Amino acid sequence: MSWKAIACSETGTSHQKLSLPCQDYANFIKVSDLGEIVNNGDIIIAAVSDGAGSCKHSDVGSQLAVTTALNYLQKWPKWLKDEQKDSSPEILKEYAEKVFKQTLGAVKKAFDAEAENRKCFPKDLSCTLLVVVATPDWLAAMQIGDGFIVIQQPESEYQLLFHPSKGEYANETTFVTASNASQMMQVQISFGAQEFICASTDGLERLAINIKDWLPHPPFFEMFKKALESRSEEEEKKSTQEWLDSESVNSRTDDDKTLLLCWYDRGLKTLPPNGGEKSGSLKKPDSLGRLKGNTHDNNIDSNLLIINVLLGIVWNALYHDLFVDRTIDHVYLRLIFAFLIATLLAVIILIINWNIYKKVKLNNSKTEKIKIKLLVFSVIISVFGLSLGGILYYSIYEYILLPLSQ
Repeated sequence: MSWKAIACSETGTSHQKLSLPCQDYANFIKVSDLGEIVNNGDIIIAAVSDGAGSCKHSDVGSQLAVTTALNYLQKWPKWLKDEQKDSSPEILKEYAEKVFKQTLGAVKKAFDAEAENRKCFPKDLSCTLLVVVATPDWLAAMQIGDGFIVIQQPESEYQLLFHPSKGEYANETTFVTASNASQMMQVQISFGAQEFICASTDGLERLAINIKDWLPHPPFFEMFKKALESRSEEEEKKSTQEWLDSESVNSRTDDDKTLLLCWYDRGLKTLPPNGGEKSGSLKKPDSLGRLKGNTHDNNIDSNLLIINVLLGIVWNALYHDLFVDRTIDHVYLRLIFAFLIATLLAVIILIINWNIYKKVKLNNSKTEKIKIKLLVFSVIISVFGLSLGGILYYSIYEYILLPLSQ
């Protein structure tokens, strides 16, 4: 059991046009409880940074901030062990706030040294900084500036840890070089089993987060989580890197883009990519950040309604032909026919509902609440469709077929 993780960054199209470097940077380390770097570590320390576009050395600053933070926090597990810290939420958050502030101090000190070497100001290295320290049982996170960190615990929904720190203007945010960076730092602790982490700069914000209510868009994260579960880190990093530079993404954002993805492998059996499809055919989100074939796609709703309207027409046509235009004198025979038709219709509706339910199970993880809601919705839309089909049939019969037969 250990963490699987990848970190990818891609230059935005606006930077490419100006021949500017990618100002995003992300990296991670896996460590043992003694702070030693190991490939199969149960503890992961990850960081993401977005360089300020107006600062000439911000690409250097973002890499320096991430590298410094990882180096400084590498000994976090050993510190906890040596100091025998209580693992309660209150104690751990207090400890996290202290260590993250020390990390910020280390980053600023590194910036001062780099600025002196480059004969520039520390402000020329300005960048944001997002950091996560995660074990199988708890997670501590810090954010200075914009970008987002989304996590998921087993059997739960995706959670956005922080609202991005925005300034007075749309493109303004807080950087690690700001005098109030320590005060603007956000820290949060998540207790319980940890399963999935996604940290990103603001370049992908509108694809992954619903800006109106600041809720994560589940299909965006679900696709990456499932891919990381079933693929090797090398395969998924290559696939994600290609996706970041795809037309569907570049048409939605011209900024630099970064994804840092972590999934905790608890040794459970996983499905092959795409439920058996070739790994190379993994579907990425479309230009709106939605998975193709996603159960929440409006096509599912419209197709379900159309099918049920047609079923309503068929049901009412059969009923009319058997029990209205034709007389069946034998009462038991009439009941048998009615029962058979009703059973056939019920089976068809159950097959439709079951297929929808399976799609939700595959595309929407383990969120039982959403599955139940969609199942109830499918029943409601079926009843509505059957009723509408009946109205359509009798309207056609009354105003078209009957006059033509007279």
